[in-house]
Amino acid sequence: MTSKKIRVFINGFGRIGRSAARIIFKDEQFELVGINDLYSFEQIGYLLKYDSIYGTLPYDIYIQKDMLFVEGDKVKLFSEPDPEKLDMTLLDVDVLLQCSGIFLTVASNLPLIKNGAKKVIVSAPPSDAMPTYIYGVNHNDYKGESVISNSSCSANAIVPLLKIIDKYFGIEAAMMSMYHSYTVYQNLLDSKHYSKDIRRTRSATQNIIPLMSGAAQATAYFFPKLKEKFAAKSIRVPTPAVTLYDLSIKLVNYATQEEINQLFKKEIDMNDTKIFSYTDTMETSDVYIADPHSAVLNFPLTSVVGGTLLRVSAWQDNEYGYAKRLVDIARVVGVYTDG
Repeated sequence: MTSKKIRVFINGFGRIGRSAARIIFKDEQFELVGINDLYSFEQIGYLLKYDSIYGTLPYDIYIQKDMLFVEGDKVKLFSEPDPEKLDMTLLDVDVLLQCSGIFLTVASNLPLIKNGAKKVIVSAPPSDAMPTYIYGVNHNDYKGESVISNSSCSANAIVPLLKIIDKYFGIEAAMMSMYHSYTVYQNLLDSKHYSKDIRRTRSATQNIIPLMSGAAQATAYFFPKLKEKFAAKSIRVPTPAVTLYDLSIKLVNYATQEEINQLFKKEIDMNDTKIFSYTDTMETSDVYIADPHSAVLNFPLTSVVGGTLLRVSAWQDNEYGYAKRLVDIARVVGVYTDG
């Protein structure tokens, strides 16, 4: 474990970036030293302090020129769209969290390494062959690469679960529906939209909107055998946070509902990363706002038909839970920057 605080820079201060910042402020092993985004510094401070979903931070937060003060700690603010011009050399940045959603290749992030960041973690699936790590799945295999991906929120939720099922029963094929809260990329009211998917023009607060999902492709990185045998769709629903994952899995070997739930309990209780949990009660999505787990298995919704058709469901705060894993990966990566 690193003996000094891990100095973090966040590039892109949207929902994931701000959630990561909130987590970092509560963790004494980290220090947030810089933020870069293209909206006003006043709004950066305001949106960090006040959040309609996660509440008000109990810290004294204010802005002076290009500095954000949080309980007296200084965070340098930038408004630079070009990674080539984002100079972080004076900040001694151990890990940069790439939360912009824009720079998804190794090459596009290398200027950040040149300009002062020792490591970069991309908070999305990459569009090239960037090494990808999920905490609790393959984080122990990290080899010190300069630029890596933490994959997607959905992959962080379902890959650990699929890994368990495949280990004990084998997976022949799978399908998934994500009942996913709306995001900032959707319209509040019916309006024009830049997306090629015309359904995005419709109001996120008034409609259930089925959309295409990249979850299957992100999952296939960890399960190559499912590349052509796993389909996923994202069904956007009018809630501001939390996703319910509903997986239908064709098993190789026979199983019962009781065997599946008991197996998950055993594996979850034994797992020292504590990335996932389970519930035996009938709950709704608001219970899982700001839940730190990658996934919480909902055992009452587990079912098996014909011995080999399994259905499992899991909750995830797709912003906060994912941001927690992003910070966990930053902790792993930070070890490689010590000394």
